[in-house]
Amino acid sequence: MFKRVHTPEDLRQVFMVRAIVFMEEQCIPYALEMDEHDYAALHILGVVDGEPVACGRVRYTGDGAIFQRLAIRRAWRGQGLGNELLDFMLEESRRNGFHRFSLHAQIQAQGFYARNGFTLCGEEFMEAGIPHVCMRLVDPS
Repeated sequence: MFKRVHTPEDLRQVFMVRAIVFMEEQCIPYALEMDEHDYAALHILGVVDGEPVACGRVRYTGDGAIFQRLAIRRAWRGQGLGNELLDFMLEESRRNGFHRFSLHAQIQAQGFYARNGFTLCGEEFMEAGIPHVCMRLVDPS
């Protein structure tokens, strides 16, 4: 279901999912969605019956992992894929030695991340024209 992206074809599928969810559904401009981190980050791809349906991006900085661009295509939402994607990203990061995680959650997704152990770490702010909050999770020592 979920895998690390290793090939140009996998990366194209990640970009397709992001284009559908962020650019089409949420009207985020290409210039804001695609950035200089795309070719240096770890990308995760979720595929169901050969169809790319989910993705996420992990950037490792210092002693932490930043989770970005988590997306599930509309027809596959509500089936637990978000939890599976987040779990996969956490496990991949832990395997790479990281135990501090942060993300910018869209306000409507704040509850989802809170249910998965993330806590609020700042005030609401706007990003790409959408209200967000900073959230983090730190594994116990």
